[in-house]
Amino acid sequence: MNVRLQVLLALLVLLAGPPGPPLLGQQAEDLRTGALRVHLECAAPGCDEDHFRTEITFVNWMRDLRDSHLHVIVTSQGTGSGRQYLLDFIGRGELQGETDQLTYSHSDTDSDDRRAQGLTGVLAVGLARYALLVGQEGPFVVSSRAMRTVPELPPGLQGEVIDPWNYWVFSLGGDVRFEEEDTDKSRRYSGNFNANRTTEMWNLTFSGRGSYNLREVVLSDGSIYRDERTDWSTNARIYYSLAERWSTGIDAGASSSTRNNQQLGGRVGTGIEYSFFPYRDWTRRRMTAQALVYARYFDYMETTIYDQDKETVMEGALRWGFGYRQPWGTANFLLSAEAFLHDPKTFHSLSAGGRVSIRVVRGLEWNLTAHAARVRDQIYLSAKELTDEDILVARRQLPTTSRWNVSTGFSFTFGSIYNNVVNNRFGSVAGIRGLGISFF
Repeated sequence: MNVRLQVLLALLVLLAGPPGPPLLGQQAEDLRTGALRVHLECAAPGCDEDHFRTEITFVNWMRDLRDSHLHVIVTSQGTGSGRQYLLDFIGRGELQGETDQLTYSHSDTDSDDRRAQGLTGVLAVGLARYALLVGQEGPFVVSSRAMRTVPELPPGLQGEVIDPWNYWVFSLGGDVRFEEEDTDKSRRYSGNFNANRTTEMWNLTFSGRGSYNLREVVLSDGSIYRDERTDWSTNARIYYSLAERWSTGIDAGASSSTRNNQQLGGRVGTGIEYSFFPYRDWTRRRMTAQALVYARYFDYMETTIYDQDKETVMEGALRWGFGYRQPWGTANFLLSAEAFLHDPKTFHSLSAGGRVSIRVVRGLEWNLTAHAARVRDQIYLSAKELTDEDILVARRQLPTTSRWNVSTGFSFTFGSIYNNVVNNRFGSVAGIRGLGISFF
């Protein structure tokens, strides 16, 4: 045996190390023989499936839905001062027809640890019931510290409370970015704010954002191309619950956009919405129709192709949306028709789009995303001829009569049906994973 091979074998033995006791995860899996088999689907913000599998060890976590006794779908929705999670438990096979729903709410002021522990505790309570139904014997032990206390509901979900903030939640943010190379440098400044108040009858939101971008590039002839953009917007939205399935509201705002040739744009409008399903079912199924009318004001940076420097127009819009989330997959669709009322035949836009994700067979998922629009409402286009540089960096919106995109793909997973063990060795820490560097 040559020296290089001997060194390689020695290195492999050193890396492998001496044989040791079985992993705790393997021991736990042995103890779960005959345990409830659970397939979890959780795409809501704050879902940490590794945390669930680590803390809840009395069930078998199944990779594929077809191998499970129980399908758990976790969705969420904002509450104004926090987030509410809806946990739907759907029995399968011998548990067919056994359904349940639990909720967990947290405040925006809670720590990430408190949120994770609280959601884990509620999930464990729901799983314990189904574990008993399949004949599994306890005790059902969960490491979650939140099981020791009852989670507090945030304002707006616990009935009439004394709230010094009167249900208002505020947030501020901003960032500065500098990037430079020998022939390319850029600067970016941005900020944002948001104020929200949510009750059973009212939903009030006031927000704003702004950014300034400057990029200077040295071209091949030594000249410098300067791309400077200023964009900002403010929005005020007030929605009121008229009845079980009816809502109305007011939408107003102002903005400025280099790309859309707008020195100043303003809007104020109102509309009505009808929900075909109860609003309480929003995270699982929804279908709504909206009718809206707006007054819009435009002060252009440059004279438009229609020889306008300023103008005020009325705009109407009709929108229909549909969303569905079930064990077979998800589907979302949106149809929209908008027109400027002074000449709707000439200035209008029609659009349709959606996304479908379907479980075809075991381990195989197929998804399709598509959007198409007929564009006839670009009244803001500048009459000034664009340079090639402006076109290449998309500094201004280009004229078009249509837009469309489509994408499709699939994923196929096979192998072990279990998904119990969590192993975080060489895991990601502050964006650095393993022996390489990966920024997320």
